[in-house]
Amino acid sequence: MNFYRTEHERIFDGLDESIIMEPGISEFYLMFAIATMGMLMLVIAIIFFMVFYQKKMLQEQLRRQMMEAEFQKRMLKAALDSQENERRRLAADLHDSIGAMLSTIRVGLSTLTRRTGIAEADITPTKLLLDDTIESVRAISRNLMPSTLEKFGLNQAIKEMCERINTTSSIVATFNESGTPVSLNKEKEVMLFRVVQELVNNALKHAEASEIKVDIDSTEHNLHISVADNGKGFDHPDHGGDKNGARGLDLFNIDNQSRLLAAEVKFTAPKREGTHISIDLELTEELNEVHTEAGSSV
Repeated sequence: MNFYRTEHERIFDGLDESIIMEPGISEFYLMFAIATMGMLMLVIAIIFFMVFYQKKMLQEQLRRQMMEAEFQKRMLKAALDSQENERRRLAADLHDSIGAMLSTIRVGLSTLTRRTGIAEADITPTKLLLDDTIESVRAISRNLMPSTLEKFGLNQAIKEMCERINTTSSIVATFNESGTPVSLNKEKEVMLFRVVQELVNNALKHAEASEIKVDIDSTEHNLHISVADNGKGFDHPDHGGDKNGARGLDLFNIDNQSRLLAAEVKFTAPKREGTHISIDLELTEELNEVHTEAGSSV
């Protein structure tokens, strides 16, 4: 045992002497460790800085995109508001000015016939032409700004539009409404009516359809409108259709209106299988009033 103890002591004594004799080695390892830790901390700091910088850049990019989107939305709304104001002005001018003058001319023709003794049969074609002109002016005025829309709301205006199609063309237009009737604010009603009007006019001009169907289904929180026809269908501009043609421009206007409404529009228009367009609008308490509640308060 004494031998082993002495041997161990001799080994440890040798180690102590080697460490004492070479102090530079321990200082080197210490400096190396400090330098390594410093490098690691620097790398970590750089990584954190890059992550933070990229996050700030993404936030700034997102903020700019939101500002641009808001600016475009305001510009689009201003353009559409200007368009609606011009439509109102033209509708009023046609109805109050030109329509009134044409009616006065017709009365004058009847008076002239009685005073001059001109045969009624000789002036009847002129009267009929004048009556057609007066009716055309009224129809243009109604299309520009339907009085029914302002007085009775969206559903009645669309119903009247379908009835007018039935009386003025060979196309059968049907209108169905279901669910809980809602009354939107006037701005939204006008935009929705323009979308439906554009879709119906597209069907009349391009679809070569014999039937057009408009459905409205509303709840307290959602409004669903669908416009369908049995025409020839078409290729949507997003799927190879003509973006610069008349239909492409009409769809562009519909997209603009829908974007302002925050409504979702879906097109289904396979060739030779008709067209179906659906519009879904989420309603909020601030923007709609339930007719039944209004009726109960009367």
